[in-house]
Amino acid sequence: MAINSDATGPDREEFVELAQFKIDPRSVRLLKYEYCQEQDVVVLGVVDPRGQDPVTVGMLEPSRRSLVVELEAALRRPVRPVRLNGYEIRKALDEGYGLENTDRSRGTLDLRPVRGFSFDRDGDVPELLDEVLGRAVQLGASDIHIETYEGDVDVRYRIDGLLQQVATPLSRGNIQTVVTRLKVLADLDIAERRRAQDGRIQAIYRENKVERPIDFRLSIVPGPFGEDAVLRLLDSSAPLLGLEKLGLADEQLATLERLITNPEGMVLVTGPTGSGKTTTLYAAIHRINSPDNKILTVEDPIEYHFPKTNQKQVSGQMGFADYARAFMRQNPDVILIGEIRDEDTASAAIRAAQTGHLVLSTLHTNDAVRTVSRLHTLGVDYGMISGCLLGAVSQRLARKLCPNCREEALPTPAEFRKLRLPSADARFFSARGCEACGGRGYKGRVGLYELFVLDPELADLVSEGAPIHRIRAAAVEKGMRTLLDDALEKARAGITSLEEILRTVPYRILHGS
Repeated sequence: MAINSDATGPDREEFVELAQFKIDPRSVRLLKYEYCQEQDVVVLGVVDPRGQDPVTVGMLEPSRRSLVVELEAALRRPVRPVRLNGYEIRKALDEGYGLENTDRSRGTLDLRPVRGFSFDRDGDVPELLDEVLGRAVQLGASDIHIETYEGDVDVRYRIDGLLQQVATPLSRGNIQTVVTRLKVLADLDIAERRRAQDGRIQAIYRENKVERPIDFRLSIVPGPFGEDAVLRLLDSSAPLLGLEKLGLADEQLATLERLITNPEGMVLVTGPTGSGKTTTLYAAIHRINSPDNKILTVEDPIEYHFPKTNQKQVSGQMGFADYARAFMRQNPDVILIGEIRDEDTASAAIRAAQTGHLVLSTLHTNDAVRTVSRLHTLGVDYGMISGCLLGAVSQRLARKLCPNCREEALPTPAEFRKLRLPSADARFFSARGCEACGGRGYKGRVGLYELFVLDPELADLVSEGAPIHRIRAAAVEKGMRTLLDDALEKARAGITSLEEILRTVPYRILHGS
């Protein structure tokens, strides 16, 4: 449509084509994205920040004088309203905020390695965010933390279990645009800033002509100075570790293999978030996956897809317990439940284990033996626990010493005292840091394990409701290798350090309580 040359009076609407105007990101962002969406407005053309000329604003209803007055107050200068349709306003707004190429229902990012962040660009938020995400993949980070404070914005990567702050161009000036882009990519409500939201972003990471699909699990939480975002990286193309590569001692490995080839019963993997429980479960599934077994899994999320395995994703309509009950009508041999987190799921898991199925799952406990008390607090009778529970693996992840710069080192007096080391126990290792490990002294992680297996005598103690310390003492007497035993053995072998043991092994285990 052409400009209506008769629209010259103050109350006449001026009709324009969007193509007549330059879309300038700096100018568009003089008004917040959410406000523009709510009011159907967008700043057009290039606004001189030092001038006082009228600002042209595209609107659905230029005749709304109250809105024009509101815009003039927000922009601190006169406003020239012109009429655009809703599509043109959204198009200009998305272009100005760098969202014009985003699939609103499911964003797929194209990421590449990043040598260094570009601090000299002006407002190119999409490219900046791609760099932050791409650098995290390149460094092997498991999580990205974007934290908003009163005066600045921090970005931290979790690498080998520890957070490391990185300098990026994210700032108080662009953080809201960054969070808005994350919401758009994850198909979240961009106008909602008062409650937490969770979503998922898909990406392709390209390096050396190799493409890797990466999923980011996004969590956004509001705070006093803005919204914080945490992204968990899920790399489904990463090679699946076999049981023998997890770091289990030979005897532990043989016992665990025996447990997961049992035709019925329950095997649980315990530990805090981020301790590698899912990796252990996947290694177990990989070992027993065959055409002879029907394996059903319910997960949140599905991190790795197995061939010929029926994997289900938790949803708002179907939770862990719902799937576990439904699975029993599917004639399975093995059921994997991503997590037992409530009484309903615990009941369904126990029922499946009682009726001729092998059940694998995870639980949050400090050590393997406390699996018994945790199941009991979830409403499972001690008799049922003793009859169904085959064994429990407790685990932690410790950083591995860099093999290029590690060297023998005596324990410090504090390490002798806290770990209750005998004076003759002095052959341990530390690392100085070198180019190979980025100066950190550590590279990669190794599992620390405790495997609790119920034999008839231990099952009797469980059935009687014996105190946990009695069950643990009996298990140790029968040869159970505790988490601390396993950790110290790996420290003596130069795989990890005493410093890492004190960081990763819980206080209660260190002091035998």
